[in-house]
Amino acid sequence: MRAYVRTRAIGGITIALTLLLSAWAEARVVRFVVDDRQSYAGGAEFGTSGPFERVLGTAYMEADPADPLNAIIVNLDKAPKNARGMVEFSAPFWIIKPVDMARGNHKIWYAINNRGNSELLPRASAAQVPATVAKRLELGFSLVDAGWHGDGIPNPGQLFPTFPIATQPDGSPIVGPLRLEYLPTVDQFTRRLIVAPWKPYEAADTNTTHSTLTVRDRQEAPRTTIASDRWAFGQCPTGQASLVPTTTDLCLFDGFQANKMYELIYPAKNPIVMGLAHAVTRDVGSFLRYQTQDDFGTPNPPRRAPPRSASTELIPPAFRPPGCTNASGFTLVLTRTSNTGRSSTA
Repeated sequence: MRAYVRTRAIGGITIALTLLLSAWAEARVVRFVVDDRQSYAGGAEFGTSGPFERVLGTAYMEADPADPLNAIIVNLDKAPKNARGMVEFSAPFWIIKPVDMARGNHKIWYAINNRGNSELLPRASAAQVPATVAKRLELGFSLVDAGWHGDGIPNPGQLFPTFPIATQPDGSPIVGPLRLEYLPTVDQFTRRLIVAPWKPYEAADTNTTHSTLTVRDRQEAPRTTIASDRWAFGQCPTGQASLVPTTTDLCLFDGFQANKMYELIYPAKNPIVMGLAHAVTRDVGSFLRYQTQDDFGTPNPPRRAPPRSASTELIPPAFRPPGCTNASGFTLVLTRTSNTGRSSTA
């Protein structure tokens, strides 16, 4: 079971464009911290590229809300800023790369995950490696993925970033209407506003007369409004008598019925700056392709040898940052994992 929030989805169609625009945007990776290195697939060799390793870490980034090219990021100007006026955010990354980079093809395959679910999970043997991943390894690619879906709860098995919360200029919460839709498969009294691994947007006002809860038999059926005194924000595992008020749960005194459709519209608070999702892909991709190290001298992990060829370029020289060459020696290929787990070029 999960709640679907129609207005929260962020498409991937602008990723290639935002990567091109990164040449001018004042937003970048400041620190690229490697936390762990692991042998991949039990040390199995793939093609002529040899064995691979899995690199895990966190990219720490910042974006300038005053830069016009960041203005499309909703609420970026309302996020907390550091002493330099920059908005800070971070994202975990996973990289699978040849142990000996000289044996690779010096190209990065950026696999944009779907809802935090990445193909670059650890594998105990070559037999466990998905065929599409194995083929890229045989061709010598360094595979990269980073968390970009900003409302996920960080956990070891998925990639979710840490994005700031937007506030009013005086620091008070931003409040606005949010619509959630529920399709329960079992009868129950309590539902989380949205289930893990997603972060719920807290109710700014738990007075149910200021919200609307409806039920219908199917998508096209008319909605019936549930009386405001028959439900509450809170947990009630056995019904109304067991109610414990919260701002992140929904209690229906008469119980949610399986296979009914429920819709909640309520005043929510503390919006996440979700548009930074595109900045993650833009800036991590740009760092890996162009930079040899971060601001603290940490090397770009895939960079270990000069490029074999400069014959293939995703971003033409005219679109590179002023005075910047392709220092890392990489061509960058972008893909997005679909709902079915397959990947397609962006």
